[in-house]
Amino acid sequence: MFQLFGFGGARCPRCEHKNGAAAGYCAQCGLSLGAPDSDAVLHANQWQLADGQLALFFGVRELSSLFGSAARRLQVPAQSRAWIVQSDAFTLIPAGDYDSAAFFARLPALLPARAAEVLIARADAVSLEFDLPGLASTELLNVAASLRVDIALGQPDAFARQFMRAPGAVTRAHLHALLLPSVRQIALEFIGSRALREMDANADLRPELNERLQSALTQRLAPSGLAVARVETLALRHDKREGDAGASIGTLWLGGLPAQELEQRSLERMKQLDQLYDEEEWQRIRREELAARHAHRRAELTQDATVEKAELNHQEAERLQALRGRQIDLYGRILEAKSRRQALDHGAALALGELEQELAQKGAQRADDAANWEHVRALAAIKMRSELELSQLHGREQIQLAQQRFTHQVHLQSIAQQVESALLIDDETGRRTQLARLRQAEADAAQREAQLEAEQHQAAWQGLMLANAARKREAERVQEWEDQMQLARQRELLRAEAHKDEAAQVQAAEIAEKVAALRRGGAREDAIAQQEKLLRTIEADGVHARQLQQQTQLAQLDALAIEEQRQQLRQLEQEAQWQRDLLAMAQQRESDYARWKGEYEALLARQAHAAELARIDIDRIEKIGSLSDTGKVAMAAGQNAAALAQVLKVQLQAGMSAEQIHALAALAAAENSVSPADALRMAQDGVAQERSYLEGQAERERRQQLDLINLQNAAHAHGLSAQAQLGVAVAQALQPGVGPGAAAPARCKNGHVQRAGHPEDKFCAACGVALQP
Repeated sequence: MFQLFGFGGARCPRCEHKNGAAAGYCAQCGLSLGAPDSDAVLHANQWQLADGQLALFFGVRELSSLFGSAARRLQVPAQSRAWIVQSDAFTLIPAGDYDSAAFFARLPALLPARAAEVLIARADAVSLEFDLPGLASTELLNVAASLRVDIALGQPDAFARQFMRAPGAVTRAHLHALLLPSVRQIALEFIGSRALREMDANADLRPELNERLQSALTQRLAPSGLAVARVETLALRHDKREGDAGASIGTLWLGGLPAQELEQRSLERMKQLDQLYDEEEWQRIRREELAARHAHRRAELTQDATVEKAELNHQEAERLQALRGRQIDLYGRILEAKSRRQALDHGAALALGELEQELAQKGAQRADDAANWEHVRALAAIKMRSELELSQLHGREQIQLAQQRFTHQVHLQSIAQQVESALLIDDETGRRTQLARLRQAEADAAQREAQLEAEQHQAAWQGLMLANAARKREAERVQEWEDQMQLARQRELLRAEAHKDEAAQVQAAEIAEKVAALRRGGAREDAIAQQEKLLRTIEADGVHARQLQQQTQLAQLDALAIEEQRQQLRQLEQEAQWQRDLLAMAQQRESDYARWKGEYEALLARQAHAAELARIDIDRIEKIGSLSDTGKVAMAAGQNAAALAQVLKVQLQAGMSAEQIHALAALAAAENSVSPADALRMAQDGVAQERSYLEGQAERERRQQLDLINLQNAAHAHGLSAQAQLGVAVAQALQPGVGPGAAAPARCKNGHVQRAGHPEDKFCAACGVALQP
């Protein structure tokens, strides 16, 4: 399970033995190199973790090396849980005090001579405290939260797959760095979907936040083998400040005041919400909230099809998810309300106003308040369904991104631990090699982090496309609902006409009853005849009208039924297509996540393979170094074998005496069919040739030096001659009485003019020859 390469050359943390560069385990005690230093675990053999550690894991070459000598004992306290991993099988070690015989007798599934990994974890949970400032409510008012999350080890096999890539420990600092982004995101979504007044009035606010955090963190941490034991909200407060970064002028504690604050702060510091903000400030806050909601809606409706404008950062995505949660909550309140007044009392005024405005724009208002309210509820149900679909898909996307970031952060922490272990290597070359490999792993991790950022931007772009598709489907659902309302109105008209027909029949029956009454009363025949005539006219008109109306009603009912069937089929088809699109998007994201996971595992496999190849190469070099001379020549590579043989030959000859060299020469001469005299003569000839070559080389160098000296002397003599001629010319020019008629000047044998007026000169100043008197 462990990838132990990278710690070779380091001293054993238990016995301080220095190991080879390719060693994965200590050669003396069998402990895995790079194991975290723990006096209680490694030296005292008491498997009790230090404060701030959740888990500690290391490996042994042989399981029996845990006990060392036969008299050494192993203590597993009740405060710890321990597992032995052999062949990917986890065996829980019960708490107790063991010697070697009792240990293997109680756990027969463990093999003493086989390698194993040891996982030691706390039996209780590790408490992590998070201070989260800057959480915005739905009115964009800052809320600060203080949380405590207790994390324990859940499934050891999942924990081993995630964390046990190398010997090390999981500490409170590691867990805090891993969980901070997820905790902040969940808290921001919870606070951002609620108004400050609602949170102030909700006495169960902190338990609700605890439940939300525990359920969300449990879902996210389950694949990593971590369990959330408890979540406690220590404090939720809102500070009113003078300006954006001014001093606090009032504090509102949401969900109750913490016990420690009751002791440390005076009650005068606490102020009610209405005392913090007056009516004018509340109006300003509501205007800002409404502007933010409108800006969010415009951003959804006017998205440009460019990646640059679609690249939302992580905080904006969290804010949008919080606004979406707020919309879902408001729509749910409208659906639960029985009347408009009840919805207003529940705090859904903004959403109700938007729905009524949309209905007014569509001309769907009704004079009947009850019918109008049903229409509002229907529209709220449609919008709530769309927001729920978006929220679910976005939630799954956020979970996958959080898992990716979590896995990547664990990988970075593992590399950091390996760097710390590599710095303990004594051999400079080995330390540099391991650090170079780890720096390359860090570079690969940085490149992978850049790919994660690109995938996050791509997911944001896909989320925008999904939001646009959801808005389109929402408009289609609204249109389908309006079509249903139109068909319902047509059916109401047909029902009203049927009522009119029934009223005509009642009127005819009343007239017939009057005729019968007149007959019984003995009325005059003309009155009876007039009533009978009226009755026949009404009956004839009624029969004809009823026939026409029945035919018309039957045709309208048939057309209405056909239209309803068409609408139902069209609605079912559109809904099925939308569900297929949602499924395709979800499958695409699942495939992208699977692809990322495969690439990440491939990256780890490549790094492990490269480390294994390097370990094999180092091990091979060490084994070749321990072989004999013959073995070195046999195991060396082809291009190095000849050079290695020549080096060994020279080393062997360097240690020979004169008699051994003479015997070796005689043996070589015998092998080549050459007598000793011939071999000596050939050697002397070779020496003579070498000597003549060296003498010729020396003669050539001597001649070259002489030529250079002669050339230098000639150049110097020429320079002196030029200077002498120049001096004679200047002297003659300055001598008085010298003209064209004067006698010729005296010259030397070489023709150089001598100085006038200097009869004492014995030698020529130009060439140095003796002058004639």
